[in-house]
Amino acid sequence: MTAVTEILSRFAANLRFEDLPAEVVDRTKLLFMDLSGIIVRSLELDSTQVLMESLKDLNLDQGALQVLGSTERWRPQAAALITGAAAHSLDFDDTHAAAQLHPGAPIIPAALAAAQMQGASTRDLIVAIVAGYEVMIRVAYGVTVLRHSERGFHPSATVGVFGATAAAGSIFKLSPAQMEHAFGTALSESAGTGQFAVNGAWTKRFHVGNAAAGGLLAASLAKRGFTGATQAFEGREGFFNVYSPAPQPEKAVEGVGTVWEILQTGLKPYPCCRGIHAPLDAVMALHARHDIRIDSIESVRVGMAKRSVYVVGEPQDRRRNPKNVVDCQFSTHLCLSVALKHRHMGLDDYEPALKDPEIHALMQRIDVYEDAECEANFPTAFSGVVEIRLRDGQVLREFVYAPRGEPSTMLTAQELRAKFSLLVSEALGSSGEEALFNAIEAMDKNNPIASLFVAPA
Repeated sequence: MTAVTEILSRFAANLRFEDLPAEVVDRTKLLFMDLSGIIVRSLELDSTQVLMESLKDLNLDQGALQVLGSTERWRPQAAALITGAAAHSLDFDDTHAAAQLHPGAPIIPAALAAAQMQGASTRDLIVAIVAGYEVMIRVAYGVTVLRHSERGFHPSATVGVFGATAAAGSIFKLSPAQMEHAFGTALSESAGTGQFAVNGAWTKRFHVGNAAAGGLLAASLAKRGFTGATQAFEGREGFFNVYSPAPQPEKAVEGVGTVWEILQTGLKPYPCCRGIHAPLDAVMALHARHDIRIDSIESVRVGMAKRSVYVVGEPQDRRRNPKNVVDCQFSTHLCLSVALKHRHMGLDDYEPALKDPEIHALMQRIDVYEDAECEANFPTAFSGVVEIRLRDGQVLREFVYAPRGEPSTMLTAQELRAKFSLLVSEALGSSGEEALFNAIEAMDKNNPIASLFVAPA
């Protein structure tokens, strides 16, 4: 039996800033910048507001911790829950293609809460985030994440709680033995299914926030000596064997400490499920070469990997008739219709699109199917192919191997800064945007964690 829990616990507990290559530090700051913008923007969403009001009903606002972009104070678990839910609310958060995860959303909120509790430095925060990413991604490999998700689980939540535990445990300076206990307790916190897709429920957002809060709790308990189940990952009734029909424990420990999976994490240019991004890039490429008018389109065929078809293409009747924003984020039909009509697809396009008869009519002419080449590339790449048949008989086709924002197709520094500014400027103002950006750039300088909490304008 591969001692996965022991190996990952030792790695997460012993990781130090001096162990991190410069490129890992730089990528961590970039990932933090990207997610912090999403968190700040998402505080205004109705789901976040309802969540915060509900936590106030439970008197969980009477604490000392802050959430990025706000001056309100919360108790630790509430801060982690709010931040994690906000981080995942726009479907704009980072992705690790091979592990089929959004790692930052559960990990960074747990690390931020723990760092405030401990008075940790921004350098400590970087180490904790890296520990969380490396553990979470490897646990996904070990559970064979595709088989895990085919059972109906939402991996960014179920696997995310272990990344959150590693991050918080790193901040708390847990010993390897304590980290093992923390993972053993986090096993009881691993939850979240894809049932939210049936009605576009807010529970998708809650899943990830709950994982952040659960990881913080598991690490806090271990710090005080609370014992957790041993062999949390590889045990007979551990995570791998209970949550997957085909686990591969050995995959969870390959290259630990030498291969940095955080460097394989991509960033999104569009606020929707990653499976839709390659088709969107294909549409943008076709727009650049052709004068495509929405009334000239007879039909559109969109090819994807089998898993992407399941998540964002079927049932097609529902994807062609989204009812709310969560539906939109998982509708290939709506996202491509917006892109075909407007030549862009952004945060503010969903609500108008739901009321647009032209968009609705075009969605009915879009068909999503499993493409053999895309399936062969998955999950190494979330490929997509778009074929547009015009009313004059002309056929336009574009294949995209990997969407923009992957490590091999990374957005430019200017594009990433523009995304960050778009997300935070309204809440923080231009001076606040610059202050937060500069604070993030200086995270490796061992600054106080308070430097990251810029007051709203």
